[in-house]
Amino acid sequence: MIVMKFGGTSVGNAEAMRRVAGIIADSLDKSPLVIVSAVSKATDALVKLGTAADLGELEEAVRLTGWLIDRYETIAGEIGLDPESPYFKDLEDTERLLLDLVPGIEKAEGAETLKLQDLCLSRGEFLSTRLLASFLLQQGVDAEWIDAAEYMVTDSAHGKAQPDKERCLEKVQELLVPKLKSGRVLVSQGFVGSDEDGTVTTLGRGGSDYSATFIGSLLDAETVEVWTDVDGILTADPSLLPDAKRIRWMTFEEAAELAYFGAKVLHPASILPAIEKGIPVCVLNSLKPGQEGTYILGGMPEALEAPVLAKSIAYKEGQLVLSIKSSRMLMAYGFLARIFSVFEKYQTPVDLVSTSEVSVSVTIDSQEHLSEIMEELSEFSELEVRQKQVIVCVVGEGLCMEPGIPSKLFGELQGIRVNMISQGASSINISFVIDEEDLPVVVSRIHKRFFEDGFDETFFA
Repeated sequence: MIVMKFGGTSVGNAEAMRRVAGIIADSLDKSPLVIVSAVSKATDALVKLGTAADLGELEEAVRLTGWLIDRYETIAGEIGLDPESPYFKDLEDTERLLLDLVPGIEKAEGAETLKLQDLCLSRGEFLSTRLLASFLLQQGVDAEWIDAAEYMVTDSAHGKAQPDKERCLEKVQELLVPKLKSGRVLVSQGFVGSDEDGTVTTLGRGGSDYSATFIGSLLDAETVEVWTDVDGILTADPSLLPDAKRIRWMTFEEAAELAYFGAKVLHPASILPAIEKGIPVCVLNSLKPGQEGTYILGGMPEALEAPVLAKSIAYKEGQLVLSIKSSRMLMAYGFLARIFSVFEKYQTPVDLVSTSEVSVSVTIDSQEHLSEIMEELSEFSELEVRQKQVIVCVVGEGLCMEPGIPSKLFGELQGIRVNMISQGASSINISFVIDEEDLPVVVSRIHKRFFEDGFDETFFA
């Protein structure tokens, strides 16, 4: 069995939908479970719809509902779906449901609002998976749609629900395994689940990737294929470097570091279930079905045991560097605990940390509670804030294998102000913080140094 996950751009129009159907048809011998996202821009529209309803902007909510239904109806028509297909009833029912939800969201408060907004958000995946399953059946594929809410059992934290692993395993064994073993293709939603009461929940952004690897781990899948609109994981962001190279092979640890530090192909949490079970993840381009992608493995094949120095450059924009200074730190204990208890209190994650005898610098990417955090920290320290920062992260298992790597890396940063440096917490990661305006030139210099001067074709294409 394999799991095939298709992102929103992979099913975003009629041509893409036909291409995906062909990819699935070519994989029937692997007993695929197909996880599909909402078509591109649909989830954004549903978020706006929920927000408009909450603010009482009913005309805008109605307009967005019409846009969504028209989007899916257009794709269904262009792929030649039979006009008598039950899918068109799905469209009517969804339109009615969304219009009924609008006044409910407007009147709701607190947890009830989040519950209704989750039901609203789930409709994008519902329509895309129902459409693909209907089209596969019309193409002669023995396909069946199965509602993720039936087997993805979660807690009730709407908008950021977490699966109950034991309950999900029970449901997967009961509902999915027998059908997959019979050779039937199952098509289902990512991102969506339900709590013990049967109320629809969503897993948050990136939830479709997580759904795929999580269910893949419960199925002991042979592979999880993540189909996107890029060639795989690249050595740098192609929007900064159009000539970035495709990485052929990488480890789970390298992929996890890249995902956390801003690589956009995979969500950070999506790698974890695959790591736990040692299931390979392959990132592929649905626009080029015959092309190799990036293979993410628990360990390199024997022939690839000698690692290259670096695999990729990632970055996280929108960072803030907060420097906390106090002479009371000198020869004291418990000071760091006091600092981080403030961040914990306001549920604000810290990415990088750098310390000296009398100061601590941290990076955060959320300013939601910044004023409260600064007020509490200022009670026992002096503060300095630097805005518009970006973390640049160079990842690769070979970074710890060769002496002098930091010298080679920072030798490329002449004339660039480096505001923080972090190395040591991870042996495969060197991270530093610079001003956002310097990002393009920094990425270009580092990429040239590590990936363009005599790169290894075994690892890069």
